[in-house]
Amino acid sequence: MLVLALALLGLDVLVVLGLGLALAGLFGFVFAADYGPVEFAADAWTGFEGMTEILLLSLLIGGLGALMKEAGGLAWLAQAIDRVARGHKGRRTGEFSIAALSATADVFTANNTVAILVGGGVARDIAAQHGISPRRAASVLDIFACIPQGLLPYGAQILLAASLSSVSPLALSGKVYYCWILAAVTIAFMLWPGRREKAATGT
Repeated sequence: MLVLALALLGLDVLVVLGLGLALAGLFGFVFAADYGPVEFAADAWTGFEGMTEILLLSLLIGGLGALMKEAGGLAWLAQAIDRVARGHKGRRTGEFSIAALSATADVFTANNTVAILVGGGVARDIAAQHGISPRRAASVLDIFACIPQGLLPYGAQILLAASLSSVSPLALSGKVYYCWILAAVTIAFMLWPGRREKAATGT
């Protein structure tokens, strides 16, 4: 709860994680029997080992994003989305453009984290063009990077679930109903008129 609260307050991520680590160790010293500095160090090392794959993935993602940007891939994708939008401006157009960008990136990379990191810069530009708040743009980007994960038979989640249940990934693809519900609810909120749109309609 402390880590969540400090993160929402906008405190630096390293400070938040450091305080969380110190607090977890303190809880262990106070409430766990026979828990000392050696056990704390072992737990910290286990956590570090669990993050190694994510660390390496983040480094590779940074390089992939830079290559895509330098080669013009992201610019091409942004232009394609603009052509579909046909010059329309507004919150709805911007949000659906961000959703299309995020979902497309996820389909090609099969990883929602990669899709978010690679498409983040373009999504920020789209949000600025259409007057969308950064928080709302980030939410749309994040949600639509997760929705295709329940549909892709080559996505990490479907492959893991298929291996655990010993069935074909194709048998599970499209059966993750949470993704469909998430898409329906999010699209409904995107179509819902905002305060300015209601005021303009009333006028």
